[in-house]
Amino acid sequence: MFAIIGIGAFVGVKLDNAFPNKHNLYTIILSLVFVIFAIVFVIRRIIAISKEDN
Repeated sequence: MFAIIGIGAFVGVKLDNAFPNKHNLYTIILSLVFVIFAIVFVIRRIIAISKEDN
């Protein structure tokens, strides 16, 4: 989960360096999107594991 969020933040920082803006919007937006993606990924894995146990 931390790796997914870290990748999003890393890409956001790189985009902010390439395309500067006042509020580092790329980092903020990509971090939030990847946090949501990580939560969905973890929930799907939990559901898959619980189905395997039954």
